[in-house]
Amino acid sequence: MGKEREDEEIKQFVRGSRAAFEALVLRYRRAAVGFARQYVGDDPIVEDLVQDCFAHLYVYPDRYDFRSSFKTYLYTLIRYKCVDHLRKRERRKESGLPEAGFGAESGTGGGSPRGSAGKGCELCDPTPGPEERALARESWQAWQGRLAELREGDRRAIYLVDVEGLTPQEAAAVLGKSGAGFRVALHRARRRLREIVEKGEDGHERREAGERICEWRV
Repeated sequence: MGKEREDEEIKQFVRGSRAAFEALVLRYRRAAVGFARQYVGDDPIVEDLVQDCFAHLYVYPDRYDFRSSFKTYLYTLIRYKCVDHLRKRERRKESGLPEAGFGAESGTGGGSPRGSAGKGCELCDPTPGPEERALARESWQAWQGRLAELREGDRRAIYLVDVEGLTPQEAAAVLGKSGAGFRVALHRARRRLREIVEKGEDGHERREAGERICEWRV
């Protein structure tokens, strides 16, 4: 789908078009779930958090003002929703209240980003997810293990730019960081990830993986 058509759908969505909204859900839902997992792991609540964000978009379409890309706007909503959920969960733990059936938080999660997002969902995008495009020739689960060794902020920086394809400026906006500060963090995260890859791989595979990370632009 061309960018012009997508831009037109976003304009129609802001005007209140249900069809345009559903098209945007189809396009972004898989990526939205993957990003939410960077905060809450494979907790089953991730589906509800993303659904709440899309519900917010549906009820308040006019709040999107085109000052940022639609994906940046959506991911910022997801970050706020996830952080709020984690704060509430921490307060429940401190108060000794039950977890209400939520699963345990586990960093980036242990399964494939497709995970539960593809089960019983009529709005799932059947096309390959961003992990297939960005991390060709590597299994996503293998990369999950490597990313899990990074600090949370570093992991999210790499995920947004090198997996999801956001520009550093867009990723900084999503995470509420300054552009210069984010670029420094991204450079540090890539360097640390390269060290992890080189430590874990042998021979040609190690060199090849290290060279692939070196090619990423800051």
